[in-house]
Amino acid sequence: MSTGLLLFFVSSTFLFICYYVVIVQNREQSQMSVMMAAMAGGMTAGLLFGTIMGLLLRGDFVQSTILGIVIGMTIGAFLGLPSQLITTIEGMLAGLMGGMMGAMVGEMSPVGQEDSLLKFLFMMSLIVLLFTVRLFHAPSKSLFITFLRNPLIALLLVLFVFLAFEQVTTFFPEEQGDPIQHHSVLRFR
Repeated sequence: MSTGLLLFFVSSTFLFICYYVVIVQNREQSQMSVMMAAMAGGMTAGLLFGTIMGLLLRGDFVQSTILGIVIGMTIGAFLGLPSQLITTIEGMLAGLMGGMMGAMVGEMSPVGQEDSLLKFLFMMSLIVLLFTVRLFHAPSKSLFITFLRNPLIALLLVLFVFLAFEQVTTFFPEEQGDPIQHHSVLRFR
């Protein structure tokens, strides 16, 4: 595993810990808002990690789909646990759908464009998190969440993360061998 991919995993894990903190801080608010937050977190987690599984296990679509679904459902359930059972189910089902779609996207993405795809999906997940933070109107006990509600701070955070990811040279090292070989069903000799 490359250093860039490890950095991506750590960043993604931190992102979903932030989702969890937002849900825990606001679990007493409207059930619909908490369900929406769990659904957004489960879907973006499924998309991100499903895409990573599709990219890492390119050529083995069944295994990447299963792993993407399991990871998405696990994170979705984890995000829904602080609230009611229906929120947990909503997070799990959104994670299932996101993991399945992410594995398809990872499997079908062109070789050599993996980094751009992962950066784009991470940025979309971050933007969805920032919109989710703005969803809750009650004063928060967390200074971090109150800080993120400021739209200017949110914009600066997105720009900072984008620039930080642009400094990472590559998530996936250049592969030796023929990348077409992984995709062909019939091999002509």
